[in-house]
Amino acid sequence: MTEVKSNDVVLALSQLTKRFGALSANEDVSLDLRQGEIHALIGPNGAGKSTLVKQVAGEMRPDSGTIRFNGVEINGLDCAARARAGLGRTFQISSLIAEFTVLQNVMLAVQGEQGRSFGMWRRFSKDADLLERAQGYVAELGLQDRADIRVSELSHGERRQLEMAMALALQPKALLLDEPLAGIGPAGSLEMTQLLKALKQKVPILLIEHDMAAVFELADRISVMVYGRIITTGTAEEIKSNPQVQEAYLGQEAS
Repeated sequence: MTEVKSNDVVLALSQLTKRFGALSANEDVSLDLRQGEIHALIGPNGAGKSTLVKQVAGEMRPDSGTIRFNGVEINGLDCAARARAGLGRTFQISSLIAEFTVLQNVMLAVQGEQGRSFGMWRRFSKDADLLERAQGYVAELGLQDRADIRVSELSHGERRQLEMAMALALQPKALLLDEPLAGIGPAGSLEMTQLLKALKQKVPILLIEHDMAAVFELADRISVMVYGRIITTGTAEEIKSNPQVQEAYLGQEAS
């Protein structure tokens, strides 16, 4: 077993529990996210994955347990404070501005990361450094040929790529991605998978995804959640061959 250094752990959840009346949405959930990896969280619908991510992002408070980000407990921080600390989510970003171009949307995200207000947009929109940085994120997500296209004209997959470019523009220390491949066709799914592979070298990713082929290709580790509990964590091969996982979730998908 590879030794895990404490400074490799970016995000650590310890015994998180969340109940809604008699219903236990999450029960004693512990997992971590390490530098340079994609850690996928999978499970059937209603398993409690979204509830867990909402606690990590600050939308919900756990009833018990701790969340540590870069060694600091963040249970008491709201969503905005966690984002400022470097915890990014694609679906946390405010709605894309449909009448703005791809590049302009990313420029706004860069402007926000620099602490500049939206009200100063006209003044900063011609800033050469702002433009250069935004162009870099657009190119990194493969949208350079669409940079001057209005968001309203983008496909669903291109919008997901744009959301990710904007998330990266905020210079996160970790990313929470909730089904980034949802609604994307086979070609777009393949492209997004390759992008995520490259991104993990820059920022570790906690990934929720139902596309099991993509999960098995992308994830360094996979945690399986059933009825609010993590039943096992392992590599793709370990998860595929785990009888408990086969029975609880994967069925014939892993064969």
